[in-house]
Amino acid sequence: MQDDRVDIVVVIFIPPIVTNPEAVASAIREVAPQFRHRGKTLLASFMSSHGSPTELGSGEEGYVPCFTFPEDSAAALARVCEYSEWLKRLKGVVPELGSIDKKKAAQIVESALERSTARPLWLDATSTIGLLDSYGIRVARSKSARTAEEAMATAREIGFPVALKLLSTTIAHKTEVGGVILDLRSRREVKQAFIQLEERLASIRRENEMQGVIVQRMISGGIEVIVGVTQDPSFGPLILFGMGGIYTELFKDTTFRIHPLTDVDAQEMVHSVKAYQLLEGWRGSKPCDVKAVEELLLRVSAMVEDLPQIAELDLNPVKVLEQNNGYVAVDARVVLS
Repeated sequence: MQDDRVDIVVVIFIPPIVTNPEAVASAIREVAPQFRHRGKTLLASFMSSHGSPTELGSGEEGYVPCFTFPEDSAAALARVCEYSEWLKRLKGVVPELGSIDKKKAAQIVESALERSTARPLWLDATSTIGLLDSYGIRVARSKSARTAEEAMATAREIGFPVALKLLSTTIAHKTEVGGVILDLRSRREVKQAFIQLEERLASIRRENEMQGVIVQRMISGGIEVIVGVTQDPSFGPLILFGMGGIYTELFKDTTFRIHPLTDVDAQEMVHSVKAYQLLEGWRGSKPCDVKAVEELLLRVSAMVEDLPQIAELDLNPVKVLEQNNGYVAVDARVVLS
């Protein structure tokens, strides 16, 4: 305790037959206040089937944290040290963001909730795009179509190549039913793709769940990431970031932060996942626009702050383009409560 080179003491006790564990515990508790006075940490590890002795107690002055195994003591100390370092870090600020139309976003949400009594409510594709656009979140140019003829006309309007995506309020994961067809380069290919989607759903007896398609401009290149929002019963809205695309759930390379995000939070989130190595340029590839992704996280956090009706949000994939070229959200889902 008096040695300045010692910061933490862990007393490890393995009860032999001739020693009274209660006496050892009382002795540890007796010196505990002196450790506290010198600003040092004292822990105990009683490797006994009876667990922690009652003599170590739960009082303030003499209380000593006690663990069954020394490894548990080390793990607890590691967490405490990590937390101490976290408290010392820069907190950052919640920045003011431009290009946000709060009034338009609120109208979209209120209108959707008025039109339907279903809760939770999946926001339709057009409303979702409008909502994201209200917060300056860049989404691939797209438009819905109910028939093959409409899809062909829409594709020509948007410009080839395009992707065709199933439009359905009941099928959340389109790829699992073959509901995404990419790189269509003519009106004829768009018509064939529309018919193909109908046939795929008919083969699994879900053709009645197709309300049409989303015709979307193809976005080539970029690294795929995911940005999302989920609700936690204890902490409220949590912001998600990680590797995107169809392998998100397989690799689980994601991180969460409690809303609202600061600029430091956004930076740490992007840097904390393994996918960051891809974003900074992996094995000769060009670095991506990391700053744009950090801003995207902050815009999502701002949206959640202004619209508490958002129960869930999923931008996956978001294609992060080369440096100074930003990002494009290719698919988006929003759930209201």
